Amino acid sequence: MPDWSIPHGIAGVRRLVEMAQSHGATLAICLENTGINPAAIENSETEVAPEQELRVIHNIAAALPQVPTLALDAGLRYQLTDFGIWGYALFSSRSLREALLLALRYLDLSAIFGELHFKEDAEALYLRLDYNKAPAELRQFLIERDTAAILRVQRLIDPRPAPPLRMYFEFPRPAYAERFREIFGKMPEFDAGKTMFVLDRRVSEQPLPQANEATARMCEAECQKLLARRRARSGISAKVRDIILRRPAQAADMEVVSGELCMTSRTLRRHLADQGTSFRALRDEVLMTLAEELIGTAQMKLAEVAERLGYSDAAAFSHAFKRWKGVTPGAARAG
Repeated sequence: MPDWSIPHGIAGVRRLVEMAQSHGATLAICLENTGINPAAIENSETEVAPEQELRVIHNIAAALPQVPTLALDAGLRYQLTDFGIWGYALFSSRSLREALLLALRYLDLSAIFGELHFKEDAEALYLRLDYNKAPAELRQFLIERDTAAILRVQRLIDPRPAPPLRMYFEFPRPAYAERFREIFGKMPEFDAGKTMFVLDRRVSEQPLPQANEATARMCEAECQKLLARRRARSGISAKVRDIILRRPAQAADMEVVSGELCMTSRTLRRHLADQGTSFRALRDEVLMTLAEELIGTAQMKLAEVAERLGYSDAAAFSHAFKRWKGVTPGAARAG
């Protein structure tokens, strides 16, 4: 499922605000109680918390109830450049199927709020969208925006006609159902108890005209780096790092850190596993960084460095340092 602790790029908010303003809503109304600086909207480097984006959606939906197709139309405003390196990676993929699989691997770089589940058989690809974790009052809006955005991205990657074989939406048929036919090329089945695209496998495996294997590999490597940076700045991992950084000598015990976070060590371990890391990995990362800084201070003895970092003696610290860096602290200092 998407990690809601990871920030989103500003593009999703920008497209929503553009759509709302075209219908008369002011920027102040759109950003009310979000904590988003209006000047940051046009800065492509801006990142926002998912909760901030949800608040923007809440504000806009409340301000423009007379525009029922707002979410669909907002989803159709996206450009591949809105998604940065993730968008370029999709554009360079060999086929729509490969683009879809790559998109799922790095879904946290998108602005999607649902869980996406993929399966396939000899005839079709099945993409089911689960929004049960999203706020109930915004769920339909999010589904409409995100499915329209998925179709928009598909068409930007491959302008050749490739409508879904079938589409299902979990919510009742709306009064503006005809707009779905216009966008998706056929009328979906509503009140289906699920939201799902069914795609023609043969069409999805056709080579894309702009496919470039080398570019795709390079873009995927950049996606990995970007996702790692965003994860490092967010969520429970960032909080654990901060605690260890503030009190390295006292933070060796996972029970101490989990207690400061008001959770059990078992819960903390599960949260960290969900983010693809562990308490030991985070602790080693912080202590290694601090150790490199401290041993660069010539006047500090190794025993003092060891004590500051919470090791029982210089020998224990030296053993840990060699495990991290492959050399002893003394050799690192001499080098």
